[in-house]
Amino acid sequence: MSDIGFNDNLEVGGRKFHFQTATISGKGKIRCEIFEDGRVLSSTEVDYDRRRGSRTEAVEDRLRQVVESLHDEMIGEVELLFKIGEKVARLKHSPSNVKVGIMFLQNNMIDDAIKQFKKAIEFDPSYAAAYNNLGLTYLKIGDYSEAINTYERIINRNGQYTDMFNNYGLALLMDDRIADAQEQFKRALRLNRNHLEAHYNMALMYLKSVINHHEQIKNPPRSVRVQRAFEHFEKIHEQNIKVFNVIYDKLKKNLNNNKIKESITILEENRSKIFPTNISNLISTNFYLKFMYGGKGLDGETIKRFEHRLNIALEDN
Repeated sequence: MSDIGFNDNLEVGGRKFHFQTATISGKGKIRCEIFEDGRVLSSTEVDYDRRRGSRTEAVEDRLRQVVESLHDEMIGEVELLFKIGEKVARLKHSPSNVKVGIMFLQNNMIDDAIKQFKKAIEFDPSYAAAYNNLGLTYLKIGDYSEAINTYERIINRNGQYTDMFNNYGLALLMDDRIADAQEQFKRALRLNRNHLEAHYNMALMYLKSVINHHEQIKNPPRSVRVQRAFEHFEKIHEQNIKVFNVIYDKLKKNLNNNKIKESITILEENRSKIFPTNISNLISTNFYLKFMYGGKGLDGETIKRFEHRLNIALEDN
């Protein structure tokens, strides 16, 4: 059976997007992609059932309907997101601005996300979630200076929670401010000693301090720092996270053989796999925006689709 595909353009919010949806028959997947100015903004893959029925034509017809439905849904989602974004911008309701920004960020529409987070801060200068998500956006694009500036505006005023300290620490770590990063990870772990990403970042901090920052951080000797990094890995390993277990043995072997740089590379390359975006939160955010600002209400079929996606997300996490 040959691959099935659809292509369409959309002009919205003064922007031009191209949508491409196609099967990858060799993998049993459907890939949905959004382009702007020839650049891929986002790409999503969905599994489909490759089992053949009694008639190949009937199977292909059903698959074509599924691909076309996903394609149309993707276009509709982006079109509606921009419309909701315009509506929310006029309401001066910071939590809704943040939710719209999160959905823009998920689609790698960075400028649109930043605009929404800044609007949320404009409407409520003490709203910590807006600063946190704005900082995460800057982290995502590698603008560590802006991420640090964002967190510094809120961290000692209304940012007293674990994720904020952890993300601020990560921005400092990526900007090579090792000692400052250590202090923020410690603050995160004092609030929640089981915060796995803070443990991950603390381990990375110790290893980076071994390579480049002997004088910058008040730490014990090199061998002790490596041991402390491993202790933080053990905290994560105890939770039996499947993706982390894949790299755990490599890290253990590398540290035993004094391969610090190789371990740092593994940690930096696997962060997004071990700590992926919380899909159930995204689904809930999308539901909220459609329910509150979608304009048509949510019919039974739409609610069933949300329920199905949440069930899948809960099974995966």
